[in-house]
Amino acid sequence: GGADPPPNRTVGSYASREEYIRTHFSLLREDFVRPLRDAIGTVRRGEAPPREVRLHKGVRIEGTHIGEPGGVLHRLVLPTAGAAEESGLINGSLVALSSDGWESCRCAVVAKREAARQRNDGSLFVAFQRDGAGADANSLGAAVEDAAYACELAVASNAVYEMLEPGAYWGAYRPVLAALQAAAADTSGLPLESVLLRAEACDAPPDFVLRGARNFDVRPIFNETPQEEGMLVDVCCPWERASGGGELAGTSLDEFQLRATKALLSHRFGLVQGPPGTGKTFVGLMVVRTLLRNAALWSEEAAEARRAALAAAEAAPAGGEGG
Repeated sequence: GGADPPPNRTVGSYASREEYIRTHFSLLREDFVRPLRDAIGTVRRGEAPPREVRLHKGVRIEGTHIGEPGGVLHRLVLPTAGAAEESGLINGSLVALSSDGWESCRCAVVAKREAARQRNDGSLFVAFQRDGAGADANSLGAAVEDAAYACELAVASNAVYEMLEPGAYWGAYRPVLAALQAAAADTSGLPLESVLLRAEACDAPPDFVLRGARNFDVRPIFNETPQEEGMLVDVCCPWERASGGGELAGTSLDEFQLRATKALLSHRFGLVQGPPGTGKTFVGLMVVRTLLRNAALWSEEAAEARRAALAAAEAAPAGGEGG
């Protein structure tokens, strides 16, 4: 149950940074929690869970361990040694357990998956979350709470649990939610706040282009060409050699990856999306390599040197006066 999260604004602006963070935190959290909540409701009604959700029965808590990462870890034992292997559980996965027919449940995050796999006895190491799915069992100052919670779980160690394994991977949601929480506590403002809140100047050149020269050496991108000589292009114009010679060629990027790379280097804000294996990370790597190769054009040290040179030029006496 509970109220629906506020919708994402597709028209107009967010009233404040707080509204933006609250909206996106609520939407992302609901994106993970709602399918799990619905699956729990289905199981409570005695129905089969959705296909993407696995239900394990006969799960027991067999012991407590000190683990890193994860603080205090508990070893769960599934009814058969193969049950854990057949699941899609990896480090960072979240599971929900109940011993009372899902009138209540506990959430835990999988850890030390390889160590559990080597036991080959159906073991699964988990870090129980004290305050539900969003709590961090490894947070600063958690030792006392961990110890108290371990004692509470010890009382319930003889119980037999049902365990739900959601279809979504909690490890992908958790760092983004944590970053939004950190942004809410940061009073210095959001990066690209004018873009995210008000969609201002999204197509404008990035600040590093406005501060310095626009002719970038793009050899890291055109990585299938000789790398001995520089390959300068104006990143805000069609990519041709600044010295002439037509369009550039010789890259391991495909057409769409190259288009994304150009967009990221020539715009203040860019969004690259695609399914797994389409090269999003590789495109980001090419962009970062290109920025690092051209750091002398956009770094703060370079900007300071240009300001000093400009000030010196303006202070110099006008030329052309004979002696």
